[in-house]
Amino acid sequence: MNSGPSKATFAGYMNDDALRALPKVELHCHLELTARPALLKELLSAKGRPMDEATFRRELLITEPVGDLPTLLNIFLGHRDLLDSADVVERLTYECCEDMARDGVRILELRYAPSFLCDAHPGLKPDEMHAAILKGIARAESDFPIAVGLICLLQRIKTVQENQYWLDFAIEKKADFLAMDLADNELAVGPEVFVPLFEKAKSEGFAVTIHAGEAAGPQASRNIRNSIEMLHADRIGHGVRILEDPEVLEFVRERGTVLELCPTSNWLSGVCPTREAHPFRDIMDAGIKTTVNTDDPGIMNISIMDEYRLLRDAMSFTDAELVQINQWGRDASFLPEAKKAAVWP
Repeated sequence: MNSGPSKATFAGYMNDDALRALPKVELHCHLELTARPALLKELLSAKGRPMDEATFRRELLITEPVGDLPTLLNIFLGHRDLLDSADVVERLTYECCEDMARDGVRILELRYAPSFLCDAHPGLKPDEMHAAILKGIARAESDFPIAVGLICLLQRIKTVQENQYWLDFAIEKKADFLAMDLADNELAVGPEVFVPLFEKAKSEGFAVTIHAGEAAGPQASRNIRNSIEMLHADRIGHGVRILEDPEVLEFVRERGTVLELCPTSNWLSGVCPTREAHPFRDIMDAGIKTTVNTDDPGIMNISIMDEYRLLRDAMSFTDAELVQINQWGRDASFLPEAKKAAVWP
C-alpha cells in the first residue's frame, strides 16, 4: 500500500491544499451513483446515444433542487441503466476510490443495493457484480492509501420477501460486507415492516445504518428514533431533520449516535432552500456527532472537497472542528480497527 502525505498540524482555516491533505472519512456514498462524467459519456456513446453537454447535464446530472426526495430518487435510474457489465462496475468502483483518495479520504464506506443494478440488467448476475466491486476495491487499496468497506443496501420499495433474498445474499458474503442499510422513500414505508430482517442482520453480526430523517413530512424526525429502536441502527443516514423534534434530538444526543450528513444532497432533495442554509452547524452545536459525506457524487457532480469547502466557507468551520468531524467518522466507521489504523496518519 502506498504511503500518503505525512501527518500535519491543521490550525485556523485551511486553504484548499491543506483541506485536501486533511485525512478524511466518507461514510455515506452510494456506489452506483459515483460515475465520472467521462465514464457516463463513454457508455452513452457505446450505446449509440451521444449527448451534447447541455443535454447531458439536463438528463444525467442533478445540479439544482428537483422538488422532493421521490423525484430525485427517480432520476437515479438513468445512471443505473448504463452500468450493465462487470467490467463497467469494476471501473466505476476503482475510479470512485481513486477520486476519494485524491481528495484525502483515507476511510471509505461504499454502499450498494444489489437489487438496484440487477433489476435493470438481468444478464449481470449478482455474484458477478459483487466480484467486480471487490476487484475494483482491491486494486484501489493497492494503489492508494485508503481502506474501503462495503455496506449492503435493502430497498423500501421491495417487499420483505424480496429483501430477504438480498439479506441472505449478504449473509452468504458476510466476509465482504460490514453492515446492512435500508433506503428509498422513508415516508411511504416505515421501519416496522422490516424489523424481522434487521433482527436477523444483527444476529448475523452486521452493523446497521438506516436512511431516516431525510424526506419532508411529520414522521421524518420520528423515523430516526424508530430506526434506532426498531432496526438497531448504529448510525443514521442523513438524519438532517432531527432538529424538528426536541425529544428525538435528546434521544440521539444521549446515545451518541452518529449522523451521516450530506449537505449538497439534502439541498437538492429540498431539505433546505440553499446549500449554505443547511443545518449542519446547528445540528453539531446541538451536541450531535456529525460527519460530512457526498451521498451521490457522480450524479450530483460534486466531490468530498466541495462539501468541505461548504463547511469552511459558508459555515465557518475551523480546522479543529473539521478534524473532530473526521475523528467521529473514524470512530463510527464499521471497518476493523486494524484496517483503519493502517491508513490513518
